[in-house]
Amino acid sequence: MITYLLMSDVVGRVQRRHVLLGAATTLFGFSGCIAPFTSDGSLQEVNVELRNTDDGAQTFHLALETESGMLDWESHRVNAGADEPVTIAPDKDVTPVAVHGVVKDFAERVDILGVDELDENYCLQFHFWDSHPIDERPQLAQVADIEC
Repeated sequence: MITYLLMSDVVGRVQRRHVLLGAATTLFGFSGCIAPFTSDGSLQEVNVELRNTDDGAQTFHLALETESGMLDWESHRVNAGADEPVTIAPDKDVTPVAVHGVVKDFAERVDILGVDELDENYCLQFHFWDSHPIDERPQLAQVADIEC
């Protein structure tokens, strides 16, 4: 009877090891395949609506920050009381981190979150106003829409 109990305990441990090894092997087999499922989408362009509500022309400065560093700053002069759409199109597949903007003595950075989980191509939309209609201060804000 003691021999039977010892043998069944050994057999039980061996079976558990086989199950654990099988599970580890299965997970290891998928480990190389997990990365492609995290993100197949890429940034196509960043669209920024510049709005100048002032009586005179304003110069807006924009830059896209990516995981590999800051792309070149762009400057756009917008006439008084005018809107100007601006498109930043990266020349390669990049992961955006933030958009930076400067107008007058206002400087802002808007962090971009959640795009590494997208499995489709996307665009980012921003509004950059020298004076927001509600609080009359400059504002740089991301729009929720990511369609191109």
